[in-house]
Amino acid sequence: MLSNGVLIKNSTFAASTITIIMKKQVLLALFFVCIYSFQIKAQETHRKAEGFGIEVGVGCNTMNIKLRSLSRTDSSVSLTHLWMQPCLRLHYDVVLTKIGNTGRLNLKPFIGYYTFGGKVKPDASGYTEILSFSSIEAGAGITYDIKNLFQITPLIKGQYIIAASERFIRDVSVPSADLKNTTQTFSANAGLQIRFKYHRFTAGAEAWLGLTDFNKSKGSTYKENNYRVLIGYEF
Repeated sequence: MLSNGVLIKNSTFAASTITIIMKKQVLLALFFVCIYSFQIKAQETHRKAEGFGIEVGVGCNTMNIKLRSLSRTDSSVSLTHLWMQPCLRLHYDVVLTKIGNTGRLNLKPFIGYYTFGGKVKPDASGYTEILSFSSIEAGAGITYDIKNLFQITPLIKGQYIIAASERFIRDVSVPSADLKNTTQTFSANAGLQIRFKYHRFTAGAEAWLGLTDFNKSKGSTYKENNYRVLIGYEF
Protein backbone atom coordinates (compact mmCIF):
# COMPACT_ATOMS: atom_id res chain seq x y z
CA MET A 1 0.00 0.00 0.00
CA LEU A 2 2.85 2.34 0.84
CA SER A 3 4.58 1.74 -2.46
CA ASN A 4 1.34 2.33 -4.32
CA GLY A 5 0.81 5.56 -2.37
CA VAL A 6 4.33 6.70 -3.23
CA LEU A 7 3.75 5.80 -6.84
CA ILE A 8 0.51 7.76 -6.90
CA LYS A 9 2.18 10.76 -5.27
CA ASN A 10 5.09 10.59 -7.71
CA SER A 11 2.65 10.37 -10.63
CA THR A 12 0.71 13.35 -9.29
CA PHE A 13 3.93 15.35 -8.78
CA ALA A 14 5.12 14.48 -12.32
CA ALA A 15 1.77 15.51 -13.79
CA SER A 16 1.89 18.80 -11.86
CA THR A 17 5.45 19.42 -13.02
CA ILE A 18 4.51 18.77 -16.65
CA THR A 19 1.51 21.10 -16.32
CA ILE A 20 3.70 23.89 -14.88
CA ILE A 21 6.29 23.40 -17.66
CA MET A 22 3.56 23.50 -20.32
CA LYS A 23 2.11 26.67 -18.81
CA LYS A 24 5.54 28.29 -18.79
CA GLN A 25 6.07 27.29 -22.42
CA VAL A 26 2.69 28.77 -23.38
CA LEU A 27 3.47 32.00 -21.51
CA LEU A 28 6.92 32.14 -23.13
CA ALA A 29 5.38 31.60 -26.56
CA LEU A 30 2.83 34.36 -25.92
CA PHE A 31 5.65 36.65 -24.77
CA PHE A 32 7.60 36.13 -28.00
CA VAL A 33 4.44 36.63 -30.09
CA CYS A 34 3.82 39.96 -28.35
CA ILE A 35 7.42 41.07 -28.82
CA TYR A 36 7.30 40.13 -32.51
CA SER A 37 4.00 41.99 -32.94
CA PHE A 38 5.43 45.13 -31.35
CA GLN A 39 8.48 44.90 -33.62
CA ILE A 40 6.28 44.67 -36.71
CA LYS A 41 4.19 47.62 -35.50
CA ALA A 42 7.32 49.68 -34.84
CA GLN A 43 8.68 48.84 -38.30
CA GLU A 44 5.40 49.87 -39.93
CA THR A 45 5.40 53.16 -38.00
CA HIS A 46 9.02 53.78 -38.98
CA ARG A 47 8.19 53.23 -42.64
CA LYS A 48 5.35 55.75 -42.47
CA ALA A 49 7.39 58.45 -40.73
CA GLU A 50 10.63 59.27 -42.52
CA GLY A 51 11.69 61.28 -39.55
CA PHE A 52 13.09 64.49 -38.27
CA GLY A 53 15.38 66.77 -40.25
CA ILE A 54 17.11 70.13 -39.88
CA GLU A 55 18.08 72.68 -42.53
CA VAL A 56 20.22 75.81 -42.36
CA GLY A 57 20.91 78.29 -45.12
CA VAL A 58 20.80 81.85 -46.38
CA GLY A 59 18.14 83.80 -48.23
CA CYS A 60 18.10 86.77 -50.56
CA ASN A 61 15.31 89.23 -49.75
CA THR A 62 13.44 91.64 -52.01
CA MET A 63 10.50 93.86 -51.17
CA ASN A 64 8.05 96.08 -53.05
CA ILE A 65 6.21 99.02 -51.49
CA LYS A 66 3.21 100.51 -53.25
CA LEU A 67 2.33 104.05 -52.13
CA ARG A 68 -1.13 105.56 -52.53
CA SER A 69 -1.66 109.32 -52.58
CA LEU A 70 -4.84 111.28 -51.93
CA SER A 71 -5.14 111.86 -55.66
CA ARG A 72 -5.21 108.05 -56.09
CA THR A 73 -1.97 108.16 -58.04
CA ASP A 74 0.04 105.08 -57.10
CA SER A 75 3.81 104.94 -57.02
CA SER A 76 6.15 102.13 -55.97
CA VAL A 77 9.48 101.68 -54.26
CA SER A 78 11.57 98.56 -54.88
CA LEU A 79 13.96 97.32 -52.23
CA THR A 80 15.78 94.82 -54.42
CA HIS A 81 19.47 95.35 -53.62
CA LEU A 82 21.31 92.19 -52.56
CA TRP A 83 20.60 91.50 -48.89
CA MET A 84 21.25 88.04 -47.42
CA GLN A 85 19.94 86.67 -44.14
CA PRO A 86 20.45 83.29 -42.38
CA CYS A 87 17.57 80.90 -41.75
CA LEU A 88 16.95 77.80 -39.64
CA ARG A 89 14.22 75.20 -40.17
CA LEU A 90 13.04 71.93 -38.61
CA HIS A 91 10.79 69.50 -40.49
CA TYR A 92 9.23 66.05 -40.23
CA ASP A 93 8.49 63.87 -43.27
CA VAL A 94 5.52 61.49 -43.25
CA VAL A 95 4.96 59.09 -46.17
CA LEU A 96 1.44 59.39 -47.58
CA THR A 97 1.51 56.96 -50.51
CA LYS A 98 3.83 55.27 -52.96
CA ILE A 99 3.74 56.02 -56.68
CA GLY A 100 5.02 53.20 -58.87
CA ASN A 101 8.31 51.56 -57.94
CA THR A 102 10.41 54.67 -57.44
CA GLY A 103 8.17 57.54 -56.33
CA ARG A 104 6.12 58.53 -53.32
CA LEU A 105 4.27 61.47 -51.80
CA ASN A 106 5.28 62.85 -48.38
CA LEU A 107 3.62 65.35 -46.10
CA LYS A 108 6.26 67.82 -44.84
CA PRO A 109 5.25 70.08 -41.91
CA PHE A 110 7.96 72.52 -40.79
CA ILE A 111 8.78 75.38 -38.45
CA GLY A 112 11.66 77.82 -38.58
CA TYR A 113 13.12 81.26 -37.99
CA TYR A 114 13.82 83.80 -40.73
CA THR A 115 14.40 87.53 -41.24
CA PHE A 116 12.93 89.02 -44.41
CA GLY A 117 12.44 92.48 -45.91
CA GLY A 118 14.49 94.48 -48.38
CA LYS A 119 17.39 96.83 -48.97
CA VAL A 120 17.55 100.03 -51.05
CA LYS A 121 20.42 100.29 -53.52
CA PRO A 122 23.10 102.57 -51.97
CA ASP A 123 23.55 105.98 -53.60
CA ALA A 124 26.87 107.60 -54.52
CA SER A 125 27.52 108.64 -50.92
CA GLY A 126 26.86 105.13 -49.59
CA TYR A 127 23.48 105.93 -48.03
CA THR A 128 21.04 103.04 -47.99
CA GLU A 129 17.97 101.83 -46.11
CA ILE A 130 16.92 98.38 -44.88
CA LEU A 131 13.47 97.22 -43.81
CA SER A 132 13.88 94.15 -41.61
CA PHE A 133 11.18 91.81 -40.24
CA SER A 134 12.09 88.91 -37.93
CA SER A 135 9.62 86.05 -37.96
CA ILE A 136 8.74 82.58 -36.75
CA GLU A 137 7.42 80.69 -39.78
CA ALA A 138 5.41 77.49 -39.93
CA GLY A 139 3.78 75.63 -42.78
CA ALA A 140 3.63 72.42 -44.78
CA GLY A 141 4.02 71.01 -48.25
CA ILE A 142 3.41 67.88 -50.31
CA THR A 143 6.72 66.39 -51.44
CA TYR A 144 7.11 64.29 -54.57
CA ASP A 145 10.08 62.05 -53.82
CA ILE A 146 11.85 60.20 -56.69
CA LYS A 147 14.11 57.28 -55.73
CA ASN A 148 14.78 58.94 -52.39
CA LEU A 149 17.28 61.16 -54.23
CA PHE A 150 15.31 64.07 -55.68
CA GLN A 151 12.37 66.00 -54.22
CA ILE A 152 10.11 68.74 -55.50
CA THR A 153 7.76 70.36 -52.99
CA PRO A 154 5.10 73.07 -53.32
CA LEU A 155 4.85 74.83 -49.96
CA ILE A 156 2.65 77.27 -48.11
CA LYS A 157 3.39 78.98 -44.80
CA GLY A 158 2.34 81.63 -42.37
CA GLN A 159 4.76 83.75 -40.40
CA TYR A 160 4.42 85.49 -37.08
CA ILE A 161 6.39 88.75 -37.12
CA ILE A 162 8.14 89.25 -33.79
CA ALA A 163 10.21 92.35 -34.63
CA ALA A 164 10.23 95.02 -37.34
CA SER A 165 12.67 97.85 -37.92
CA GLU A 166 13.86 100.40 -40.46
CA ARG A 167 17.62 100.89 -40.48
CA PHE A 168 19.57 103.69 -42.16
CA ILE A 169 23.18 103.24 -43.17
CA ARG A 170 25.20 106.37 -43.89
CA ASP A 171 28.43 108.08 -42.78
CA VAL A 172 26.79 109.36 -39.60
CA SER A 173 25.14 106.69 -37.45
CA VAL A 174 21.35 106.98 -37.38
CA PRO A 175 19.24 105.04 -34.84
CA SER A 176 16.87 102.47 -36.32
CA ALA A 177 13.14 103.06 -36.24
CA ASP A 178 10.75 100.50 -34.72
CA LEU A 179 8.02 99.52 -37.20
CA LYS A 180 6.23 96.94 -35.03
CA ASN A 181 3.20 99.17 -34.40
CA THR A 182 2.67 99.69 -38.14
CA THR A 183 3.24 96.04 -39.12
CA GLN A 184 0.67 93.26 -39.29
CA THR A 185 1.38 90.41 -36.90
CA PHE A 186 0.84 87.68 -39.51
CA SER A 187 1.65 87.29 -43.19
CA ALA A 188 1.58 84.39 -45.66
CA ASN A 189 3.74 83.03 -48.48
CA ALA A 190 3.59 80.34 -51.14
CA GLY A 191 6.78 78.68 -52.31
CA LEU A 192 8.46 75.91 -54.26
CA GLN A 193 11.44 73.84 -53.11
CA ILE A 194 13.77 71.59 -55.12
CA ARG A 195 15.99 69.36 -53.01
CA PHE A 196 18.62 66.67 -53.60
CA LYS A 197 19.44 63.95 -51.08
CA TYR A 198 22.66 61.99 -50.58
CA HIS A 199 22.42 59.45 -47.79
CA ARG A 200 21.36 61.62 -44.82
CA PHE A 201 22.54 64.92 -46.29
CA THR A 202 20.44 67.30 -48.40
CA ALA A 203 20.96 70.41 -50.52
CA GLY A 204 18.10 72.51 -51.83
CA ALA A 205 16.92 75.76 -53.31
CA GLU A 206 13.54 77.45 -52.96
CA ALA A 207 11.60 80.56 -53.89
CA TRP A 208 8.84 82.27 -51.87
CA LEU A 209 6.19 84.68 -53.09
CA GLY A 210 4.46 87.03 -50.66
CA LEU A 211 0.68 86.59 -50.64
CA THR A 212 -0.45 89.20 -48.13
CA ASP A 213 0.08 92.87 -47.35
CA PHE A 214 1.77 93.06 -43.94
CA ASN A 215 1.59 96.84 -43.48
CA LYS A 216 -1.25 98.27 -41.36
CA SER A 217 -1.27 101.63 -43.10
CA LYS A 218 -3.92 102.17 -45.78
CA GLY A 219 -1.56 104.51 -47.59
CA SER A 220 0.94 101.81 -48.59
CA THR A 221 1.21 98.08 -49.30
CA TYR A 222 4.15 95.86 -48.33
CA LYS A 223 4.84 92.65 -50.30
CA GLU A 224 8.01 90.61 -50.01
CA ASN A 225 9.70 87.77 -51.89
CA ASN A 226 12.71 85.72 -50.89
CA TYR A 227 14.97 83.08 -52.39
CA ARG A 228 16.95 80.60 -50.33
CA VAL A 229 19.62 77.91 -50.55
CA LEU A 230 19.81 75.37 -47.73
CA ILE A 231 21.78 72.35 -46.64
CA GLY A 232 20.33 69.80 -44.25
CA TYR A 233 20.65 66.56 -42.35
CA GLU A 234 18.03 63.82 -41.87
CA PHE A 235 18.11 62.06 -38.48
